[in-house]
Amino acid sequence: MEKSLLVTLTTTELRSLIAEVVGDQLAQVVHTRTDSTESPTLISRLQVAVLFGVSKTTIDKWRRFRILPPEVKIASRVYFYKEQIMELVKQRQRNPDLFNSF
Repeated sequence: MEKSLLVTLTTTELRSLIAEVVGDQLAQVVHTRTDSTESPTLISRLQVAVLFGVSKTTIDKWRRFRILPPEVKIASRVYFYKEQIMELVKQRQRNPDLFNSF
């Protein structure tokens, strides 16, 4: 015989649980899509921050000032095309003061 479990959640807890599950599923979809040769590779805000050696807050500031290329939004998450970001990384290596005014 199967046991039933009755759980009571607040609206906030339910939203958080749904966001977590959807986020995990989207991450799997993005990972699967980036593995295929048909679609361009996307990288997250955190990955971009690590590439530039800055915080995610700085990445958000650069987005607001349109320093970074246009982002791709999937649900509430923000991604960038890796090829475009890598080009900016190369430009910054050639000119380290490129984004320092922001």
